[in-house]
Amino acid sequence: MHEHESNYFSEFLAEFQKESDRGAALVGAALLDARLERILRSHFIVGKSANELLDGGNGPLASFSARIKCCQALGLITDNEKNDIDLVRAIRNAFAHQEHGLNFESVKIKGLCSSLVSRRPKSIQEKIEYTARNRFIDAVVFNCLQLWYRPEHALQLKCEEHTWPY
Repeated sequence: MHEHESNYFSEFLAEFQKESDRGAALVGAALLDARLERILRSHFIVGKSANELLDGGNGPLASFSARIKCCQALGLITDNEKNDIDLVRAIRNAFAHQEHGLNFESVKIKGLCSSLVSRRPKSIQEKIEYTARNRFIDAVVFNCLQLWYRPEHALQLKCEEHTWPY
């Protein structure tokens, strides 16, 4: 990671870990959503059509869910990344649509978090209190790091306009 990116991510991480449970769910999902948008923009032909797909409330790829599916369908994220990011989205939605009384120890959220794939070695998981919140934070951080330079890799597969025979 370049120094300015490293500083940005360090600052984000410090702020992210201080968030309330609801805040962590919303901010963590927003970070992954932004990474997916960057990946798609890197892959698509630059222009109005790509912008219309990705921008605004009416863009078919403006939602987190659509971006996840599109990235996976185009082979820009793995099935495992898709599954984790989809769980982060479901957790975000649960927090966003319930007015109060929800936290990472709630049965529904704990259940969703238990399905997140941990990248931590078992020996480390056993030494720390690996709560649902910790599992969520790990999923956001590890998936974000995996996707950090994916836009640059997607450039190698960038779509291009073709001239087609009649």
